[in-house]
Amino acid sequence: MIDPDDPSRRPALIAATPSAERVAEWVRTLALLAGVLGALIALLTLESLVRL
Repeated sequence: MIDPDDPSRRPALIAATPSAERVAEWVRTLALLAGVLGALIALLTLESLVRL
């Protein structure tokens, strides 16, 4: 039986495309980093407003 997921049987561009699970990991990581950055910006903004 031919395995359709065998990378040697797929064109190069499709073989180089990351899996959905790998993309989900990156999206989760980027969302976490965006949340941390947003929290830091909010804290700096709050501190600036309190000092006024």
